Amino acid sequence: MKGFYWNSRGLSDLAKYRYISDAIRDHKLDFVAVMETGKQDMSRSNLNRLSGDADFIWHCLPPRGRSGGILLGINSTVLDLSIIVEGEFFIKFHLRNRNDDFKWILMAVYGPAQDEFKSAFLSELVRTCQQNPLPTLIGGDFNIMRHSKEKNKNNFNPRWPFLFNAVIDSFDLREIDLTGRQYTFANSLPDPTYEKLDRVLMTTEWEFKYPMVTVRALDRGISDHTPLLLETGD
Repeated sequence: MKGFYWNSRGLSDLAKYRYISDAIRDHKLDFVAVMETGKQDMSRSNLNRLSGDADFIWHCLPPRGRSGGILLGINSTVLDLSIIVEGEFFIKFHLRNRNDDFKWILMAVYGPAQDEFKSAFLSELVRTCQQNPLPTLIGGDFNIMRHSKEKNKNNFNPRWPFLFNAVIDSFDLREIDLTGRQYTFANSLPDPTYEKLDRVLMTTEWEFKYPMVTVRALDRGISDHTPLLLETGD
């Protein structure tokens, strides 16, 4: 199985559609999660442009306010979709693998950048994890670091990392190690800040099914966030 996570910083131009479409084709992706789409809705023609020849089912979560928005899609020839759940900061798919009948949950999250909304984001993450009855994979742009080493500068606020790690520990989640790059975000200032904001988490049951899973950083492309490629190695 292969999946793709990317904060696109707005699906506002044809180049970004082409980048996603090329990723689906080149990596033979089974699912795609795009964060910060900035789209209230997406037309069928635009979604078809994304998936190309692949038979994808898409669901769009519109942004709240000036930024945000999530697009989650699956290859319906590989995965069977039974339930869609929306939150303020996530989309959740209940899935079944067509080849082996394995049932699991795929979540795409986009955490708020503003501190005043991070408490609500973490609270929602706790509630939805409590309601997950199946092995679960959670990925996206959490907009929270876990450790000071995930930033190249010293102005590190430990408050949100402490709470984020407490959530991760309480649900026995494990982060899939990232290869290819240390950080996933870089701003465009002359003295840039580098941070790791994008990641993929999994439950122990999901890891038991896919013990060889990896997450690799792809070329940064046309966004200041790094695209992440998940591969289960099966």
